Amino acid sequence: MGIELDCLQELASINVALTELSSLGRIINSEIKGGEFHSRFNKIVDDIGKCFDVVTGNLQPLSDIDSEAAFIEKFDKFHADYSASYLKEISKPRIYSDDAYEGYVLLRLLKEIKTGYPLLKRTFERLDKFIDKWITNDAWLAMAIDNLFKRLQTLFNEIAALSKKDPEEAFLIYASAWHDFTPYLDLISQQHGQLQLHSESLITQPMTAQQY
Repeated sequence: MGIELDCLQELASINVALTELSSLGRIINSEIKGGEFHSRFNKIVDDIGKCFDVVTGNLQPLSDIDSEAAFIEKFDKFHADYSASYLKEISKPRIYSDDAYEGYVLLRLLKEIKTGYPLLKRTFERLDKFIDKWITNDAWLAMAIDNLFKRLQTLFNEIAALSKKDPEEAFLIYASAWHDFTPYLDLISQQHGQLQLHSESLITQPMTAQQY
């Protein structure tokens, strides 16, 4: 019992990481446009963004299991595929995080980091803390994804076992969990899309205070 809550807690943590990264990306890309710093920073954003793709990509097939008939037809195959791949998948965020950290080490050498401009100075302090806590030393993002996928495997195992005895009850448990997970996954997709737009946009004028 309580597996669904554990999954929700990890999904919430993943969303917190993405919310902070999105905020950092919005501010930095609105103030620094083009050049080496822009390219290096957004390569870091892209590497970290791949961590979120691991989450949404692996759980996307569940969106097609939206009825009892679909559950009976598709869940066993999804479960088999997930069971065969999830351990490999949860190794990817650490690789992406290592790539992001290597990029961050080089980013720290650029003159923009030493700015005295209050907004950017504060934002770079936030970025440093984000990299330290979520990406490298404490690796909260990779750990949250690791924990999520392992807890999901336990949940899927329980649903699969129940499905052999009572498919209707198994579907009700599945549907209840997926209903609760969906808002978090939708938010990950939406925020990641916005983050990519910020990193790809080369605006010629800084954002105004109203746009923040």
